Amino acid sequence: MLRLAGIGGSSMLLTACGGFGRSTPANNNSSGAATAPNATTTTSTSSGATTTTAATSGTPAASGSSAVNWNIVDTGAQLPSSQVTLRWMDSGDVKANFFKAFFPAYTTRHPNIQVQYDGTNWNEITQVVTLGFRNGTAPDVFQLPPTITAAQAEANGWIGALDDIVPNWADVKGRFPAGMFAAGVTDFGGKTYGYPFTSNKRINNLLLYNQDHLQQAGYDPSSKPLTWDEFRAACKKCTDQGAGKYYGLIIGIAQSGQLTGFIDTLAEMAGAHGGVIPVGSNGGEFNHLTGQFNFTSDEFVSAVELLLAIKSDGSIFPGSVSLDAPGARGRMPQGLAAMILQGPWNIPIWTTASADFHLGVSLAPQKDPNHIWPLTYGPGGSNTWYYASSTQLGSVVGDMFAYLGTVDGQTAWAHFDPAGDPAAFPEALAKAQLDPLSAKAAKLAADYTRLRPDPSVKNPDVFKVFEAFQQPTPNYNDTLVGLFTGDLQDVKQTMTSLQDRMNAALDDAIKTAQSRGAKVSRDDFVFSDWDPSQDYTSLYRK
Repeated sequence: MLRLAGIGGSSMLLTACGGFGRSTPANNNSSGAATAPNATTTTSTSSGATTTTAATSGTPAASGSSAVNWNIVDTGAQLPSSQVTLRWMDSGDVKANFFKAFFPAYTTRHPNIQVQYDGTNWNEITQVVTLGFRNGTAPDVFQLPPTITAAQAEANGWIGALDDIVPNWADVKGRFPAGMFAAGVTDFGGKTYGYPFTSNKRINNLLLYNQDHLQQAGYDPSSKPLTWDEFRAACKKCTDQGAGKYYGLIIGIAQSGQLTGFIDTLAEMAGAHGGVIPVGSNGGEFNHLTGQFNFTSDEFVSAVELLLAIKSDGSIFPGSVSLDAPGARGRMPQGLAAMILQGPWNIPIWTTASADFHLGVSLAPQKDPNHIWPLTYGPGGSNTWYYASSTQLGSVVGDMFAYLGTVDGQTAWAHFDPAGDPAAFPEALAKAQLDPLSAKAAKLAADYTRLRPDPSVKNPDVFKVFEAFQQPTPNYNDTLVGLFTGDLQDVKQTMTSLQDRMNAALDDAIKTAQSRGAKVSRDDFVFSDWDPSQDYTSLYRK
């Protein structure tokens, strides 16, 4: 079996790399990250394309040229001639930088078409979209609330098919890499309903570090990741030299999913083959080779023991148990911690937060840097957009979606959101002028992530299992928190108990789904031909 070994310097709920491949708050890069609004100036070119010069305070100055040639060309869509306003709602954050520049550019090209863009939080999305489905007032374009699956939305007739509105949809869809669209994820009944035009191929738990603190402690992970032993020692050294002013490591433990992502990343890159399946609020780390949950492997147990050892050294920021992800992240640019495992969406925010903060980016610490296994991600994208079947502006939506499926559109996206929600087209990332840290994060993701199998694509009835799954108590996240706080003891025994509960709960969910007519078995969760070092593309071939 091929291992990714010695590639240093080249490189959902939550996965080990951060997401299910579904558009959910846990999968989304937002987690409360804040970005400042953009100031945009739009002008039309003689060719009919539109160039927007955007002052993007959330984007580093080094992320590319100051002007983006939008090249919004005629797609053949029959656009309205009267004054209209399109409503677009999503979870905002760094991706809002793109939309706050793109929509004015689109209006410059089509002056009668205005866009009301609401980049908001998931609670607001849940309220507005859910109510809108009931009374016909849903935004024209939106991300689905975490309480509604794409399968449910399609079955209820709430969302429309892209085939019906996007000019030359087959050609547009064909430009995307394998795994971006999949039956039971974005496609239902032979048509496509979800549009994941940003990629899941990212690492959501990079080692983000304060260069000054680590250099003073004698560590430099810029060219080679720290070993687990070095990580622990660096946390201790930084804490000692901080003398109460800063600590070695900070984690937003109060936010569900932060500890699970931390442990999943360490364990999976050490060789615990698997990835998350969407069962319960935090999913469950699952070995697709065996069809069993994966919590008792040596890699998982060792990763938890490493975390507890760092805690016992006194190297974790006090009060981390009470911090959510934004609370933990926000302390990094203030210099209050040397290291955090977090995602690349922080890069454009932190690099403009303080001139005194010098950010470094590396792979997460490795048990054996000479034998690094890739993280896995599921089908779909880091964000998926849908349009309301009730919209009267399908031609406008289709025209915009067509542009977002071009190299020009993807390159423009990469300019504004370089690594947090990476462009789906590899050629767009290559063409975009990324700032050095975002370019490094994108390179690490390209080298150290692989597309994994998905049982719900193999058999769509598996979704009925996920819907029937009853999360055991304590769940995965709560188990890790209990071990961290000392409320639970004996890592091996605790993780064995968790694995037994999760496997029993999955068996019960399969039985429930079968009683409801699903033709499904545990065999649907086994992919014996999967090589975790390679993309599993056979399931997603177009």
